[in-house]
Amino acid sequence: MLNLNTPRLILSPQQNEFSLSNIKLFISKLSELDFIGSELGPSADYQCFETGDDFLHQITFLGCSPTLFSADNSDDSKTFISIAQHQQIQFANSSPLPPARCPHCQKTDKNWPLYLQHWSDNNDSFESCPNCHKDFNFTQMKWKKNAGYGQLFIQIHGIQEQLAVPNQIFMDELQSLTHTPWEYFFAI
Repeated sequence: MLNLNTPRLILSPQQNEFSLSNIKLFISKLSELDFIGSELGPSADYQCFETGDDFLHQITFLGCSPTLFSADNSDDSKTFISIAQHQQIQFANSSPLPPARCPHCQKTDKNWPLYLQHWSDNNDSFESCPNCHKDFNFTQMKWKKNAGYGQLFIQIHGIQEQLAVPNQIFMDELQSLTHTPWEYFFAI
């Protein structure tokens, strides 16, 4: 079984509640774009794929010598892509998480673990910022690209934090396929 808990770059629609009516069609379009290659099989709730032939044209690597790992490597060091759509909004994050920021005043709010618990118990719960006193839902908190929310995720495994980003042409292609803008973040 593939290890889904490797460092990864995660792409998700900006609209947390966004889901597709036909995930198979979306996956076939990603295959047509040569972003994904051969299917590796399912792992938990995710469908996993080799990187496609145009993958390196859709992701921009930062630095002078990026390293990608092929299928010949062990599952723990393989670069692969996993795709999943969930029934409810999920919170994908790095561990340990940096302090979260209020969506209104952008100040650090160290109460986020309590907010996460409240949100896990009731997705509609609202919190109040201790700094600006404005209300917000947990899914509005800001994480400096170290966490995010959504129902639909494309995860690129084997990508270290801040070492690669999706290029704008690929982000535009995702928006064209889904009719909604996308964002990215990292998880370790």
